[in-house]
Amino acid sequence: KAEAYLTRGFEAQSDFFLRIHSYDMAATQAFLVDFRATRFGMSAEVTENLVGMTKALNYITKDKSPNLNAGLTGATYSDATPRCAFVIPVKKNADWWNLTDEQRLKEMETHTLPTLANLVNV
Repeated sequence: KAEAYLTRGFEAQSDFFLRIHSYDMAATQAFLVDFRATRFGMSAEVTENLVGMTKALNYITKDKSPNLNAGLTGATYSDATPRCAFVIPVKKNADWWNLTDEQRLKEMETHTLPTLANLVNV
């Protein structure tokens, strides 16, 4: 699924923003290659590129974190179209991987719980 947003006039110094929803990075890459081959895509100057991937939940599951899972999966938008996005950075370096599963879950909960009240706008 692809969504386009006009951003001209915002402080982002851009004219449009493409948001691609995909669980398959190869399909996302193919879409972007096809887009760049169009007249519009050939004329577009890429000013910023953020890539993220949605994957199965490892930590915040119904069994491991039922309250947080319910808060995340039960949110509904207050408007027809979301206006914002949350990016919750978690550096997965050697320190992260040396944590126990329980410690990793606690880190995820610590960073995610404060966002629940705002999910109606995301």
